[in-house]
Amino acid sequence: MRTFSTSLLAIVAAVALGFTLLWSAPASAHDRLVSSSPEHGEELDEQPDWLEMEFSGQLQQVGAEIKVMHDGTDVSAGEITIEDRTLKSALPDDLKPGKYTVNWRVVSEDGHPISGSFDFTLKDDGSGGGEAQSDDSTESAAAGEESAGLGGSAVDAPDRESQDRGELTSDEAGGMSMPMMILLGIGGLAVLALVVLLLMRKRQGLPGTEGDDPKGPAPRS
Repeated sequence: MRTFSTSLLAIVAAVALGFTLLWSAPASAHDRLVSSSPEHGEELDEQPDWLEMEFSGQLQQVGAEIKVMHDGTDVSAGEITIEDRTLKSALPDDLKPGKYTVNWRVVSEDGHPISGSFDFTLKDDGSGGGEAQSDDSTESAAAGEESAGLGGSAVDAPDRESQDRGELTSDEAGGMSMPMMILLGIGGLAVLALVVLLLMRKRQGLPGTEGDDPKGPAPRS
């Protein structure tokens, strides 16, 4: 009985370890955005020619999407090129001053789509002139800085949440993932081991019955 209990505890411990490893695997498996040019929240005096993003792992050549939004309009122009961990796309040469939001989606090294967004601002060159216009532009810039200061961390948080949602959606849409298959395999092995141990225990108890004395019948006097 003690041997059976020890074996059962060992199986439970092994299954628990497998669950722990599988639970932590998806969080570390997916790639993430490491840096971008322009950077998130950057204010530019001159128009950028390229949009460049670097990720933590090598990207796959399929499934990449970029939308550069300005006042509700997608102004993306260039084709997307991927080189190892870097994604590049040319920007149109007639960008207007204002805030731009870059929505991106790529397929990471492990085959899961990941997505997110960041923004940058192209400053006005101030060629309009006029004291009133200068005052308006100063107030607008101050309001923009205040908004950026108050909302910088708030923008990052939704981006991470949207990326997490994208990973969960890709796991569900892509059918049975590898971690799930491993999990089912561990569960199946645990059940099989339990069945084998129960059969062995039952087999060891066959020579005697409940009412029998394991030492055999008492000698006749």
